Amino acid sequence: MKKMLVFIVAFAFLPLHTFAWGEKGHRIVAEIAFKNLDRKTRKIILQYLDGMSIEEAANWMDAIKKDHSYDHLKPWHYVNFEKNERVKDTCCDNIIYRLSQTIETLKKYPTLPKATVKMELCYLFHLMGDLHQPLHVGYGSDKGGNSIHLKYLDKKMDLHGLFDYGIIEAQNIKLKHCLKYHVYTKDDIEKMNKGSVLDWAKESRSHLTQIYSLNGNAPSEAYITTNEGLIKQQLQVAGIRLAELLKTIFSQEPK
Repeated sequence: MKKMLVFIVAFAFLPLHTFAWGEKGHRIVAEIAFKNLDRKTRKIILQYLDGMSIEEAANWMDAIKKDHSYDHLKPWHYVNFEKNERVKDTCCDNIIYRLSQTIETLKKYPTLPKATVKMELCYLFHLMGDLHQPLHVGYGSDKGGNSIHLKYLDKKMDLHGLFDYGIIEAQNIKLKHCLKYHVYTKDDIEKMNKGSVLDWAKESRSHLTQIYSLNGNAPSEAYITTNEGLIKQQLQVAGIRLAELLKTIFSQEPK
């Protein structure tokens, strides 16, 4: 109980702009994933999380950002390429490499200590969310939109923050809105789950043209409406893909 209280207090005092997707977005990704899981896989995941909720697991990598002993994790949240650069695998401390490594590590879960599996699950839950926020595969020149300053609803924020939490909070995006935004067929989901982390990173980055279609530093109502749809889509796709990874990895219980 004391450990959980420390987690909640630490989380509450972190500034919003430190979060990718914000606490709410990452929570939605985790909830969508669990809605797409079978009961057996859910049970295995919760056993390894050992009292931590899926929402806490999904936000853990942001919740510990003020603990400098975890500073080595900060570059794991993103990767930057300049506008005309090709998105590619690059070693080592970036989201494409680290997410791929996390997936490979979790495939060995029956041979790993329970605490290691729990940590890797926290990485997986969080980084799958981050990868589907297009500005986490952004341009190095503007630090993934962090140096583009905007004014939205009389509040100053950067472009990255607008997509992490600004639109989600202002439009009050909830789980039910993401689930209703698009109903995917079984064939749609099969196609969605094909490919690698690198393929998904390229797909995420393909949305940057739409994100950068700003006219001035005050996003229009039409811009917000269009990108509200993009956010709902990306949260849902991240959750569906996370579920498929979990089902594949934990398809057999350890002996």
